[in-house]
Amino acid sequence: MALATTDRSARMERSFDRVAVAYGSQATEATYTAAGVYDKLGLLVLLALLTGTVGYATASTGLLVLGLVGGLAFAMVGIFRPRAARVAAPLYALCEGLCLGALTALFGAGSRGVAPLAIVFTAAVFVGALVVFRSGLVRVTPRLVSMTIMAGFGFLAVLVAGMLGLFPGLSSQKGLLVLGLIGVGIGVMYLFIDFNAVQTGEQRRLPVEAEWFSALTLMMSLVFVYINVLRVLASRRR
Repeated sequence: MALATTDRSARMERSFDRVAVAYGSQATEATYTAAGVYDKLGLLVLLALLTGTVGYATASTGLLVLGLVGGLAFAMVGIFRPRAARVAAPLYALCEGLCLGALTALFGAGSRGVAPLAIVFTAAVFVGALVVFRSGLVRVTPRLVSMTIMAGFGFLAVLVAGMLGLFPGLSSQKGLLVLGLIGVGIGVMYLFIDFNAVQTGEQRRLPVEAEWFSALTLMMSLVFVYINVLRVLASRRR
């Protein structure tokens, strides 16, 4: 058991090393800050809101698909090439805004007020998760990271199976509610991991450019939470 824990800790350390190496040698002074990361995250959220109004107003399926594909592409670029996150992160936010805006319009068809509720709910989840993490009630361990990743892949597998018609109950009111609540829970766990990465990056004195990489991962977790919040709201309005 001790050996397994040590091995997981080593893997976590290597993940931070990969980001540090991607940006070159570590800075000699504390240039990377949590405040800088959250400032950049705020900018990404603003960009997503701007394009989200376009997607919501048009409710275009084409924009939804375009934003989804573009967002996925820029997310992969930013994750696998951290130095490119400075450009990939804003482009990801713009694409996801189009996608989420159109998706919100589709989920809220026939009802009003879904978009503000979803935004406020997601913001509340983010702030609540940050407060809980800062209070020390949650400790991000290698086991927590492994369980969250496995839960994420399992959740994705269920969604794919549902799209193939294997779980027709997922589109029902109860199915959407349960799926949405589970998704929000997984999203919160990803936020905890991201908060811990920001804290570790600040402690390891990463270069300031690495703030874009952290902001990108946080934005991806927020998008995941928002989509599942939409599921919860849609289930309550049916």
